[in-house]
Amino acid sequence: MVNIRAFAHPVLLIVVMVVLTACNQSEALQPTTSASDDETSQSFALLTDIPIPPGADLDVEKSLVLGDLDRWTGRVILDVEQSSTKAFGLYQSEMPNFGWLPVMSVQAGVSVLTFTRGERAATIQIENNTIRGSTVSITVAPRQTTPVPGAGAPTTGSS
Repeated sequence: MVNIRAFAHPVLLIVVMVVLTACNQSEALQPTTSASDDETSQSFALLTDIPIPPGADLDVEKSLVLGDLDRWTGRVILDVEQSSTKAFGLYQSEMPNFGWLPVMSVQAGVSVLTFTRGERAATIQIENNTIRGSTVSITVAPRQTTPVPGAGAPTTGSS
């Protein structure tokens, strides 16, 4: 007669080992963005008139770009590795190298820089991220060349 208890112990041990091995195997999680690295680098290739910091990641879900090269309009949201102070310095020094003329800048908790180039204006907003780096929001649109309705005539300061 065969002793079932003698058989059960090794079989149970093998079953437990198989289950534990299966639990230990895992697959790498896929990125949650809708663009692959290839698509992201292609997106940056379409933006030839603004500096893109090294290691920047394009937030595809929050960005909207209409057009390409030197004719685009919209908003680009970047997660950059630099602090907001370094990112501010980069855009302040590099935007003129791309033909943008500075209009104004404010360096603060949320820093803002404004530039013009031809018939377009660019506003750059830079904010520190909680853990590392900063978020850069670049908005480019046609520059307003006509007076704002209802704003009245400009005053000269003399009576």
